[in-house]
Amino acid sequence: MYTYFKSKDELIRAIVLEEQNTALAAHNEPCSGSFFDRLCKQVVSCISDVGYPVTHNLWIEIMAESARNPELREAFIASDNIMRQSIAGIIAQGIAAGEFRRDINPQAITIILFAFIDGLIARKAINPAFSLETDVPAFPDLMSKLLK
Repeated sequence: MYTYFKSKDELIRAIVLEEQNTALAAHNEPCSGSFFDRLCKQVVSCISDVGYPVTHNLWIEIMAESARNPELREAFIASDNIMRQSIAGIIAQGIAAGEFRRDINPQAITIILFAFIDGLIARKAINPAFSLETDVPAFPDLMSKLLK
């Protein structure tokens, strides 16, 4: 590992960047459905399918280490801001298309969504059998209340 990374912090920063790049690629994939469907798909994917090499348990460890380590915190927050901006762009497109309420603040909604995602990633780490679709069937209704 230390052949490629000089320290644990450097490895964690690389993992966060890789997760960011994977998420941004997913956000930019063509979508034929509504902006609502696209956003729901992105949130479900973030919770259910954290990307290689990250597992739910590792992501929780990365968040915890970022909370303790000021340098990692800075990298984590920078990546979080970039990913939230990308999701805010989807929300803004939905607002412009008349699909979402005009009075919502895309940045505020992304904070709510990311808190929801982070919490449910922790739930999945603790309980690998957790399924958003099965255990939280009202998820689309929750998303609708936030956006429509």
